[in-house]
Amino acid sequence: MPKILPAKELLKIDVAGIQMPLEIHYDWRMSIRISLGKDKAILRVPVLTPPIVKEKHIEWARLWIHKKLVKNNDLKNRYIPKEYNSGDILKIYEKEYVYQIKSIPERKSVTGKLNNNIIEILIPENISAIQKEKAISTLLSKIFSSLYLPAVKKRIDYWNEKQFQKEILKVNLRNNQSNWGSCSTNKTISISSRLLLAPPFVLDYIIVHELSHLVHHNHSAKYWALVEKVLPDYMLAEDWLKKNGESIQW
Repeated sequence: MPKILPAKELLKIDVAGIQMPLEIHYDWRMSIRISLGKDKAILRVPVLTPPIVKEKHIEWARLWIHKKLVKNNDLKNRYIPKEYNSGDILKIYEKEYVYQIKSIPERKSVTGKLNNNIIEILIPENISAIQKEKAISTLLSKIFSSLYLPAVKKRIDYWNEKQFQKEILKVNLRNNQSNWGSCSTNKTISISSRLLLAPPFVLDYIIVHELSHLVHHNHSAKYWALVEKVLPDYMLAEDWLKKNGESIQW
């Protein structure tokens, strides 16, 4: 009886000068499918694909990804690990913070804290570029979400009192990648912490966008009419996010 392959496996392929993580999913399907995620490509193949056929699928996927990346530099940059160096500056609104990064041989994880305007980060010596980016990005989001949550709440309260007068039970700042904000039925508003790296008018737009869902729980014509009434030039923020949203990452 043929051996059933694992549900998925992760490998790396060289694409356009990038070591691209490729996650292969073995599904009960007849065809193959390739897609690009936030930090990897995903190839779906039939569960009993023979090794020689799998290699052909991988090469087909590599060529497909290559065409996508060479046509779109912003897309290509998504898969190049972000570099963090001591002395680099992180700017949030008018405030500047300076990285101080130390590599420690015996460390097992990435830790850090904010000391005045210095972001002190300790990292393992042999950590990979991808692991370093993911860990530091998560750490930065936690540090600055905690620091700036009161200011974001204040801004939400400003727009709510001015235009909506609705009950809000909770506000969250999270390192969301799939959306810029959300408004749940239990009156919780979540905002992507990445918006702290965007201009204030963009954050205001997302706040108004989510507050409007407390009135209309959809994206109907009435919903968009309300958004436009509160922010007549909201499309400026939409355009900014379309042009720059991919690049604002912790």
